[in-house]
Amino acid sequence: MSITQESILDDLENDRLPLPTLPEVAIKVRDTVDDDNATIRDISDIIITDAALSARIIQVANSALYRGLSSAETVHNAVTRMGLNTVRNLATSLVMKQLFQATNPVVDKYLRKTWKLSTDIAALSAMLAKSYTNLDSDSALLAGLTHSIGVSPILVKAESDPALLNDPAKLDAIILGIYPAVGAAILENWGFPAEMVMVPEQHLDTSRNHDGNVDFTDVVQVALIETVAGTDHPLGQINTVEVPAFHRLGMEDIEEIDMSGGVEEVKAAIS
Repeated sequence: MSITQESILDDLENDRLPLPTLPEVAIKVRDTVDDDNATIRDISDIIITDAALSARIIQVANSALYRGLSSAETVHNAVTRMGLNTVRNLATSLVMKQLFQATNPVVDKYLRKTWKLSTDIAALSAMLAKSYTNLDSDSALLAGLTHSIGVSPILVKAESDPALLNDPAKLDAIILGIYPAVGAAILENWGFPAEMVMVPEQHLDTSRNHDGNVDFTDVVQVALIETVAGTDHPLGQINTVEVPAFHRLGMEDIEEIDMSGGVEEVKAAIS
C-alpha cells in the first residue's frame, strides 16, 4: 500500500498514526517543576535517575552559556545554578535527539538533517527571544527544537513504502505538506501549552498576523527564515519586509540581527 499525504492525515485523525512519546524523566521533571511546592532537591533526585541526562545537565551548567566562578560538580549544583524553569525546558530539550534516530539509512539521513536544522533554529530562537522580546529564552529554544517534531512519525510511516523512500521529491512534498499538523498533534499529546503547540502548526505561515504581542511562533519563524536564507527551502528566498513577524520583533531587516557569538554558545550547550 502506497503512503500518501491523505493516508497519513487520515491515520492521524483516527488515532492510527504512532506518535513519539516524551521520555518519562522529562515528563517527571516538567510535572514536578509545575508543582508550586517543588524544590531543587526534588528535581535533582529525578534527574539523577537518568545517568545520561545527569551528565548532560552538568555539562550544560558548565558550558559558556551558564558557567559560574566554580565548576558545577553535581546535578544539585547544576540545577541550583540554572534554576527550575530553565532545567524543566532543558530536560525536554536534551532528550529530544533520541526522537530523531532511525535504523533505515534513508530515514536516518532525513532525521539527522532535520535535527541539525532544528538545533540551528533553536539556538537562534533563544537569542532572538533574549535580545528582541520579553519571552523566556529557554522556552524559545524548546520551541525551536520541537517545531519540526512532526517529521519523525511521517518518516517512520514512509518506511513501509520503499517506493516513496526512493522518491525524494514526493517524500519532501508529503513532509512539507503535513509535518506542521502532525507536530501540533504531538505537542498537544505531550501536554504542551497552547502557545507552544501553535509553533509547529503555524510557523510556515509568513502572512500570519495577530493583534497580540510577539509570540514563540513569531520568534521561530524569524529564526527559520534567517537559517534557510538563500537556500532552496520554501522560505529561503522570501522578502522579510513582507513578513509581519519581523515587525512584531521590532526588526525591519534580517541584517539587523547581532547576536555577538551568543548563538554558537547556545548551539554548543544543546549539542
